[in-house]
Amino acid sequence: MESPVCTSLSTLSEMSLQSLGIGVAGKGQAMLKSETEIDAHDWQLLLHSIQSHIRKKSDLLIAVTHFLITKEYRLRCAINYSASDGRQLAGGCGTVCEQLPDHWNRDADRYTLNYTDGLAGQYILMAKLSRRDLVISLQNSTSKRMAIVCLQPEHLVNSTCKSSMDKCIPRLDKFIKRLRAELVDPAVRGTKRLAEIGPAFNRKIWKRELPVRNSGTSRVAFNIVESTHSLES
Repeated sequence: MESPVCTSLSTLSEMSLQSLGIGVAGKGQAMLKSETEIDAHDWQLLLHSIQSHIRKKSDLLIAVTHFLITKEYRLRCAINYSASDGRQLAGGCGTVCEQLPDHWNRDADRYTLNYTDGLAGQYILMAKLSRRDLVISLQNSTSKRMAIVCLQPEHLVNSTCKSSMDKCIPRLDKFIKRLRAELVDPAVRGTKRLAEIGPAFNRKIWKRELPVRNSGTSRVAFNIVESTHSLES
C-alpha cells in the first residue's frame, strides 16, 4: 500500500492559482526576472558584439533599444515581417532571433527593425536621424498601438569607442528608464505615460527629468509618421 503524499497548503494554493492561469509571486517570478533583467555583464557582451559595426552615435542608441526590446520584453527580430497589406518586409536574422540583422545600420539616417512576440504579434521599429535628433517609433501592428521618443545622440552618447557601455552612455540607467516609459511600455504593454495618468507631483518630476520637446522636434516626429506610410506604399 502506497503512503500518501503530503502536500502543503501553500503548494496546493499555488497549484490552484496556476491552474487558473494566475501567476504566483515568488520563485517563478524571481526566475523570470533574473532571466530578463539586464546587468552590466549583458551590456558588456552587447558592446563587444556590435562595437566594430558602430559608425555613429545613433547606431549605439538603436542597438541599446533593440537589446532592451529583445532581452527584457522578449520580442524577437523577424526576417519576414508581414505588412498590413500582406507584403513581406525584410529586416531580420534567420526566422526569429535576438541578434541585430545584417546591414541594420546601412542607411545613413534611417533604421527599420521588425519583431514578433510569443503570440505572433508583430511590431515595427522605425527611426529617423535629423541634424540633432533621433526620432524612434515603435508600432504594434496587431493592436495598432504606437509610441514615439525623441533623443539627442550628441547629448546621450559620450563616445562609441569606450571599453564599457556606461562609459559610452554615462546616464545609461536613466536612458533605459526613459525608453521603457516613453517607447516600449506604451507600444508593447499598452501602458500610459506617467505624465498622462499620474498625480500633479508625478507630472512635475516627469517634466523635470524628461523636458517637453520644442516645436522643431514635433515636426521631426510628424515627419517620421509620414515616412512610415511612404515606406509601406
